[in-house]
Amino acid sequence: MQTATDQRTGRAPWQVRAAWAAALSALALVLLTYGIYRVGRVLRVDTRALDIVNDIRRHWLVVVFQNLTWAGDFLFASNFLLVVSVVVAARRGSSAPLWLGLSAVAVLVATVGTGKQVIDRSRIPFAVGSFGDGGTSYPSGHTTTAVVVGGALVLIASPALTRRGLRWAWAAMVAYSGLIGVSRVYLRYHWFTDVVAGWLLGTFIVCGLALLFVRPLATPPRASDDATTSAPDDA
Repeated sequence: MQTATDQRTGRAPWQVRAAWAAALSALALVLLTYGIYRVGRVLRVDTRALDIVNDIRRHWLVVVFQNLTWAGDFLFASNFLLVVSVVVAARRGSSAPLWLGLSAVAVLVATVGTGKQVIDRSRIPFAVGSFGDGGTSYPSGHTTTAVVVGGALVLIASPALTRRGLRWAWAAMVAYSGLIGVSRVYLRYHWFTDVVAGWLLGTFIVCGLALLFVRPLATPPRASDDATTSAPDDA
């Protein structure tokens, strides 16, 4: 896939957008975390979201989301990503997809695990009445995992996708991670801001992975294409 580059910076437009998205996500995550500490462990938006969930709670939706939310489980999603990374790396004869998968899983373990221990925010069943127990709520691990694994899969597939295919792949990734996040709130497993933090942290990680791995993931042009291709394949 052909991509234009800025002659002054040597960067493609997507790289600039990814860098901005990473920076803004990190800033928003820092501000949200500060707000939780400054204002209180549970923000007004969290209790409001919980009230809305209680008002619209339906048994059939609970069943739907219970069957959906497992797709964001770390063990399931990370192992799926690693299997795909190994298969694609073997087929392409390149270690870049494998390194991307391993990096994504390692960063997930480091950031989500550290965040839960440092923030030590209580989950809803404990926090409604008091704080201090069940402090593994922030950020939502399922939500972060969905964003990172979904994004990593799109990055791995990107060299084989057209521009339209890539847009559809990103749309599917957003839908997947969005539904996982909504399921965590609807099932009352997480506060709303836990899920928002998961979306922000996941976005930051995916943008970082893109900036590090997209160029190595690109398939080198075939010898027969050298005469007709004037720009590198940056997919």
